Amino acid sequence: MANIPEEFHSLETSETFKNCCDCGCELLDSAQMYMIQKCFSNGECVMEFALCDKCKEVLDGQISSESKEAIYDFLFDNTDINEQKEHQTQADAMLQIKECFTCSKKMCDCKSYTYSGLFVGTHLIPGPLPIMICEDCQEVIAENMSDHTRDVKNKFYEENFPGPPSEVHLPDSKPVFL
Repeated sequence: MANIPEEFHSLETSETFKNCCDCGCELLDSAQMYMIQKCFSNGECVMEFALCDKCKEVLDGQISSESKEAIYDFLFDNTDINEQKEHQTQADAMLQIKECFTCSKKMCDCKSYTYSGLFVGTHLIPGPLPIMICEDCQEVIAENMSDHTRDVKNKFYEENFPGPPSEVHLPDSKPVFL
């Protein structure tokens, strides 16, 4: 049985994510795909969640076509997805979160960043993910989102994350969905 890399464990519980943050369904013993996303600011994790494929599809369906086009354009203009390698090992795949997917800025040089990975059970799915997006690239993506998409994103965060501890310094803009 493959182990989920520690980078994708919950920092709050020090364990693997077991349930979808939106619907609460079981993730580890299921055959469905799910995403884990973690957002950092000033070296501190300010948000982390696991989202099942069904909930992610519902969320993706609410994003405006203009925003989807802007995100895809940004990614295709700044990456060569066709050059993403099939990784021989999980360790090889994990190297992808050490630098920004679109501009190659090193994680250690980032004030804020977000990374995501796709999983089935305890298996990391190789491919373009996992990826990390730096604060500069997140800002460009966020600037091109429609008001409707911003509202969808904010509603998702409000419903699933009642608020951080008061001592946490959040990034200027909430992280984008990856």
